[in-house]
Amino acid sequence: MNSLHAFIKKCNESGLLTRQEIVSMIPPLLLDVKPGNSILDTCAAPGSKTAQLIELMLEGTTGKERVLGKGFVLANDADAHRATILSKQSS
Repeated sequence: MNSLHAFIKKCNESGLLTRQEIVSMIPPLLLDVKPGNSILDTCAAPGSKTAQLIELMLEGTTGKERVLGKGFVLANDADAHRATILSKQSS
């Protein structure tokens, strides 16, 4: 079990894996996000929900559409420390 834990930790630290609580998975699914939407995420840290919103917004778009898309996600968090984590996760 220690090797599995080490593997998951390494994947999480490298960005290959992101853990997310189910409570953060639900809002993007209920919002019915589409390309071109404008989304304000005010409780965005650590960033997994924000990433999910972006992925849903880009779903079905290709090439030039992705580059020239008119939608956006504005993400922020009231807690400065958590906002710093959000910034690192988003870059």
